[in-house]
Amino acid sequence: MNKKGFVRTLEAIIAAIIVLGIILVVTPEKAQQRTGTPENVKEAQQFILEGIAMNETFRDCILRSTVQGECNTVCVAPADIDAFVAAHTPPLYGFRCEICNSASTCSESLPLDKSLYTDSRLIARNPARIIRLIFWEK
Repeated sequence: MNKKGFVRTLEAIIAAIIVLGIILVVTPEKAQQRTGTPENVKEAQQFILEGIAMNETFRDCILRSTVQGECNTVCVAPADIDAFVAAHTPPLYGFRCEICNSASTCSESLPLDKSLYTDSRLIARNPARIIRLIFWEK
């Protein structure tokens, strides 16, 4: 058995492991791309929608609203509902709350250069009333 060849091979393997280790430590990690709704926004949306669905005053206000406009938007949320949403919106987020009778949004004033996080809840079936929350980072 050739001892010099064995030692040289072992040295080469150790050198390769050291070089790979240094490369792994030195190279920057890729920034992970966020997908989906952030957890704090998801929790806020669930809490707000549940609060509106369970509040009799809010439900009556939503049911009494009338259809306006071409795209079936009933109305922008009334001031008391809007205040409730504003009080429970996570910091550093903007929001829009709308009441519709269709599944699509008609908001024209949304920031299209930012990620929008939406959630909605069916409040009534006849007449159809859907409350939709749209959040975005400021």
